[in-house]
Amino acid sequence: MTPGEERPDGGGGPRGRRLLRIVLPLMILAAGAAGAVVLNRTGPKPKRKAPTPIVALVEVTALERETSQVVVEAMGTVVPARELTLKSRVSGEVIQRHPEFSEGGLLQAGEEILRIDPVDYELAIQQMQSQLANAVYGLKVEQGYQDVARREWELLGSEDATAGDVELALRKPHLQKARADKGAAEAALAQARLDLARTKIQAPFNAVVRTRNVAVGSQVSPQDTLGELVGTDAYWIQASLPVDRLGWIEIPKRSGDPGAQVTVHYGGGRWTRTGRIIKLLSDLEPGGRMARILIEVDDPLDLHRDVSDPQASRPPLLIGEYVRMEIQGAEVADVFRIPREALRDGDDVWIADRDDILAIRRVAPIWRGGDAVLVAEGLAEGERLVVTALPAPVAGMPVRVVETPSHRGSKAAAAPGNG
Repeated sequence: MTPGEERPDGGGGPRGRRLLRIVLPLMILAAGAAGAVVLNRTGPKPKRKAPTPIVALVEVTALERETSQVVVEAMGTVVPARELTLKSRVSGEVIQRHPEFSEGGLLQAGEEILRIDPVDYELAIQQMQSQLANAVYGLKVEQGYQDVARREWELLGSEDATAGDVELALRKPHLQKARADKGAAEAALAQARLDLARTKIQAPFNAVVRTRNVAVGSQVSPQDTLGELVGTDAYWIQASLPVDRLGWIEIPKRSGDPGAQVTVHYGGGRWTRTGRIIKLLSDLEPGGRMARILIEVDDPLDLHRDVSDPQASRPPLLIGEYVRMEIQGAEVADVFRIPREALRDGDDVWIADRDDILAIRRVAPIWRGGDAVLVAEGLAEGERLVVTALPAPVAGMPVRVVETPSHRGSKAAAAPGNG
């Protein structure tokens, strides 16, 4: 090319290369868009499917009528059935003490607990015996005087004498005094012997020592407190329960009448004992307005239990221990016993019908227990009770059913609510 001649633009100059960089991407985008339109028009069409309904899986149990025993649950505190503050009736020095007379020691009825120095009282008996001998002597002498006075009066008596003159002449006041002196001497001797007997202080019943206030060498006076004893033959449990529960359990009206049997759970529920209701207290609990009953448990320390008994190693009941009780109540016939968790929204239950459709039904429980409730009406034999929780139950919704064993049983434990 000669000098001064212009180069064409379509060559490899800068302008041509810039144009190529702009046009080529636009052509590629246009080709891709055209291909997408062709594929969309000529490709296979997806088929629409109806949404699959979600059916809840539920467990059901067949309803059966039965006779069920009500069990009332209550909480209570162990208290002594017999307790005694041991006091002295005489004064003196304690010279002997039973080795078990200390806190926690066990005493048998009639065992000598303490002995007070008896010397002063033995001397008093000797003095009273001497006084009685003198009084007996004086009475016999006076009786001799009586015979002499009677004979003299018969010889010298006057028909004009007054009644007072006759009594004095016959020494009747003297005889009365001699007899009174003898009676007083006998009473003094009896009192001295009684005081001597009281120097030996014995256990009035089988007991455990709660406190001890004296030791050998202590000086005691009448009405001084020596210690406290608690009877070991039985303990009481004072329990509180709602007033409307009383109609379900048997409460004795008089001592000796049979009361409802009670199972006592203690030691964290590991151990049990058997007791019985012995009385209903006359007033309500001040705080919760609850009725109060007493339950008696025999041999709470297992002092008389056979060592071969499987429960011989169980711990004893302790005064002040808080325990849980199951009180055997009345039997109710021809009812449905359903688990408490099967009650929905108060008194509703869910039933799966023969077509596995959910039905919501209102019932009226006659008893509400901690684990179960008793229903007399509103349900039918063989119906399937839903025991599974559903997040949004609607009457008429379909369900998938899984059968579970019947909740049939013989007891319906109580809960703190109303029956």
